[in-house]
Parts: sequence; C-alpha cells; structure tokens
Amino acid sequence: VASAGEDIYASASYDATVRLWDARSRSKEPLMILEDAKDAVTCVSSGNSALGDAQIITSSVDGKIRTYDLRKAQLQTEDLVHPITSFTFSNDASCIAASCLDGIIRLWDCTINNHSRKRVFQKMHSFHKSGNYKLECAFTSQDKYLVSGSECGAVVVYPVSDGNDAKNVNMMTTTTLARHNGPVCSVATCPKKNRPWLLVSASYDGSAMVWASKNEADHCLEV
Repeated sequence: VASAGEDIYASASYDATVRLWDARSRSKEPLMILEDAKDAVTCVSSGNSALGDAQIITSSVDGKIRTYDLRKAQLQTEDLVHPITSFTFSNDASCIAASCLDGIIRLWDCTINNHSRKRVFQKMHSFHKSGNYKLECAFTSQDKYLVSGSECGAVVVYPVSDGNDAKNVNMMTTTTLARHNGPVCSVATCPKKNRPWLLVSASYDGSAMVWASKNEADHCLEV
C-alpha cells in the first residue's frame, strides 16, 4: 500500500491489479483499477519530489516497472525482462534499484528525459541469492551502498556506482552479514545522514536484527 496524494491510497495485488482508494469515502469500491500488468503486482510506491507527488510506481512479475502519472493520465513502462519482486528509490531520488528473481538487482537512472529513462548502469549479484522469495532492498542514507536480503539467510551490502564508473566499482568491498537461519525477506536502513551504517533485517526464521558497522559498534541486537 502506498499514498497517491492527499487521502488517496494505492494497493497492489497478486491479481495483477493496482487499486486506488479514497480514505475519506465509506464506499467499499475503489476509485480506479489499473489493469496494465500481465502478472502479479509485487510492489507499489508513491512518487517522490523528483517524480511528482501524483505518481504511482509499480513492479510486476511480468518484468516491468510502470510509472503512472495520475494528473497527466500517462503511463511510462520500463521492461527489465526478468520477474521483479521489489524496488526502492535512492534517497536523492536519482535512481531505482529493482530486485529480480534471476538473482540480479538492477540500478538505473530514473531522471526522465524525453519520456525515457537511461539504461541500467549497474547490476548487483553473486553475493545474494534470489529465485523463490520476495526480497527487499534499501539504500543507505548517503546512497553509497545498497542493502539486500538473501534466500541463504545473509544480509548483503553492495557498493553503489555513481552511474558513470560502474565497471570500476570494486564488488569485492561487498559485505555479507550472516546471523539469520532463514531467508532474509525485509531490510531497512536508518534515514539519518550521520548514521548510514545502521540497518535492520527481518527473516522467515522469525527474528529481526539490528546491525551496525564495526567502525561504529561491533554488535548485532536480536529482537
């Protein structure tokens, strides 16, 4: 579920639809049903300051990310080919990271130019496993790293390219945090700029853990 403007909310479903709801209305019927997806809609998010507050972004198992501009009645589609389970925006709103079932997280510039976005500029893989579960990913507060869950039970922290030198990013600086005993399905990072090293993970093993970098605090707090 995501906010789509004042008192308007969007919900995504495995029935391949996105439905808009008016929180002020007592009606049980949606304001609008978006039926463009050809398979389950796995994630929905509202637009940000860069994309506009009247936009809805969705991902689907059909491999596409769709951006709906509700004010202009326009639809923009990016085809990543591979099934997408989740996506997230960088904090500066410059790029989107999409987690796909082929085990690759794809990053691309989401700055709109002549109604088309730039191609994927970085692919993250090898350190996390994804093929059966919906796994979330999240940028750290300074957008220097992307945190991802993994089906192997690890939390993986990938370095992020600035979009110009992806080939020169040293993937060997990727960090793997291992403490869970089941697939890590959800991750979140601290929004404070002065705490980019703080994050939390949740797993199908029933546990949630808070992590901090060794430079700040060498510990893991089980919840």
